[in-house]
Amino acid sequence: MQAKRPWIQYVILVIYALIVILPLLNLVFLSFKDLAGIAQHPFGPPATWHWSNYAQAWTDGNLLTYLVNTAIVSVLSVFIILLFSSAAAYVLARFEFRGNQLIYLTFLAGLALPIQMIAIPLFILMKHLNLLDHLLSVVLVYSASGLSFSVFLLVNFIRSVPRDLEEAAFLDGANHWQVYIRVILPLIRPSLTTVGLLNFIHSWNGFFFPLILLSNPEHMTVAVGVLSFIGEYATQWNLLLPALVIVMLPTIIVFVIASRQFIRNMTAGAIKI
Repeated sequence: MQAKRPWIQYVILVIYALIVILPLLNLVFLSFKDLAGIAQHPFGPPATWHWSNYAQAWTDGNLLTYLVNTAIVSVLSVFIILLFSSAAAYVLARFEFRGNQLIYLTFLAGLALPIQMIAIPLFILMKHLNLLDHLLSVVLVYSASGLSFSVFLLVNFIRSVPRDLEEAAFLDGANHWQVYIRVILPLIRPSLTTVGLLNFIHSWNGFFFPLILLSNPEHMTVAVGVLSFIGEYATQWNLLLPALVIVMLPTIIVFVIASRQFIRNMTAGAIKI
């Protein structure tokens, strides 16, 4: 009975993989079809491959501008999150002081509350700060929303670092900042990669806050920009679908490159928790 269990697990994993991969593969097939092909043959490879769909979607949809805006938002958000979450996690993991657990629980509470709950107060705040229709408003929102989960993960990774390494650095005359920069950060670099990857994907795919905070087409991110292909009475499916494929490619490429390290670090973090 035990010998058959691995086969059952493999079958379940294969079925799950097919459920995830087949819709994406069909999306790629659809992106090469014209409007008639999409309507008449929505499944399977196209009879004629319309490569011009991608060129037209790129130019008509102003995708380059949207991709640059999205890259700026994602990179800045990840940088801010890594900067503050790593420092906060180091303090919470290594310093014992009154209120330590309360602060940590406050970060954990942020995981249970979706940031969309405070969308209206955030909109009013950005209006008072004159940040509406600026990419910085989206960067600040994504940075704030990513801190709780990032601190939660990094605290557990830092606690796994042997204290002997820090004590040796202190004996050599290092202060806390030097230990944090020269000892802790290099040791948790794989974990920082994992946190950065998760937040990059979240920022890249973000739709809600760019939609309500950005109105100028020149400032929109790509998730909102592709809505230009959806009209009031008709949708340009032959352009929308190639645009969606282009939008997905960066996150897929980044995840494939870092997938092995990502899975290893997430598994290690789960064990520590």
